[in-house]
Amino acid sequence: MASSNRKKLRIGVMLESVQLSDIMGIDILGNLSSQYMAQVKSFEPSWFVNHEPHAVDMEFFFIATTLEPGFMTPGLHFVPTVTYDDCPRDLDIIVVGGPAISHRPEQADRFMKEAWGKTRVWLTTCVGSMWLASTGLVDGMRCTTNREGLELARRLHPKVDWVDQRWVVEEKVFEGDGKGELWTAGGAGAGIHMIATYCLENFNKEFVNTLALRPLEFRLDGNASQFYLD
Repeated sequence: MASSNRKKLRIGVMLESVQLSDIMGIDILGNLSSQYMAQVKSFEPSWFVNHEPHAVDMEFFFIATTLEPGFMTPGLHFVPTVTYDDCPRDLDIIVVGGPAISHRPEQADRFMKEAWGKTRVWLTTCVGSMWLASTGLVDGMRCTTNREGLELARRLHPKVDWVDQRWVVEEKVFEGDGKGELWTAGGAGAGIHMIATYCLENFNKEFVNTLALRPLEFRLDGNASQFYLD
């Protein structure tokens, strides 16, 4: 779909205390933005002329409890752009990385509960699904998490239907137009494949391959399916 037919895509990323690799898939989304297109087309304008209509105006919200520098693995500190209290609830996509199991700020809990029905698409990687499950929002839904943490997830959140898959897609409640979607992934590699698949299904495929997957070397010629091989 051409960018002229799209509104700005607003993406929230819950970053505080998460595993850095868990949220790396946002770079796939970022490479599809009109902002990124404006940077790269200056090098070879003719190469991008056929792809520019597919670029999407995007705004990322990097969310944490406060605006003070936040911690991510492996000792990285980042500067949030918005707090959980101030972040809009009616985003288009929310990305949840995997934090420490003990990381459960009240502000994040409130944000997830208030944004759940207003944001159409949620993407979680690794134990980010357990973070979301701690709110009770996904009780009764099929979800997955890091394969090594499945038994822990089942003990901590027994009302969730935890399945052993690389990623799982479920329909969720959504108060706006369209179908609400919850995508939960296992470890970071599965999460990257999941976000790549989401982009291939929701944007022009050749545009995704040209601007994101091939340049970033996110190869989908191995096991890029939802299911483990063993």
